[in-house]
Amino acid sequence: MAEERVQRRLAAILATDVVGYSRLMERDEAGTLAALRERHNSILAPLVAQHDGRIVKFLGDGVLAEFGSAVNAVQCGIDLQARMAALNAPLPETQHIVWRIGINLGEVVVEGDDLFGDGVNVAARLQALVEPGGICISGKVRDEVDRKIGAAFDDMGEQVLKNMASPVRLYRLRSGPSASGAATRSRP
Repeated sequence: MAEERVQRRLAAILATDVVGYSRLMERDEAGTLAALRERHNSILAPLVAQHDGRIVKFLGDGVLAEFGSAVNAVQCGIDLQARMAALNAPLPETQHIVWRIGINLGEVVVEGDDLFGDGVNVAARLQALVEPGGICISGKVRDEVDRKIGAAFDDMGEQVLKNMASPVRLYRLRSGPSASGAATRSRP
């Protein structure tokens, strides 16, 4: 019997999760699910498509999306966070749906329409390390987007990620007035 060949490819992976999802669900399960579904359909899915990506799967309160370009993945993340902030602005804070986003560029294992492997795992770990409404990218992504997008990233140094053997250099999207139009910050 011949050994099945594993299909691999390089991909930019964007992983999200909703901050305080359990609290939102406890407070208003039906309303939270409806609001989340509406944001997926009206904001997330169109932005992923606009930036030539595809939604791989929904993970409860999170989403995993794949892009062929790190620039497209990061720009999608920036646009997503801006749209979410604008949508949340008029709402009471208890109704805000806020995402954290992690983006990694790495090798993935393809199984049907699903993706697995370190490329995916690192992206998932990154989103857990960033503040609500923020974006955290790996050093590989930062190298690809440097001077190609109008955003600035602060170096968070090398971090040991849960269940990962080697540390990963991380960058956080700089917020505030200096964030737009600035070049990414170089490594020390």
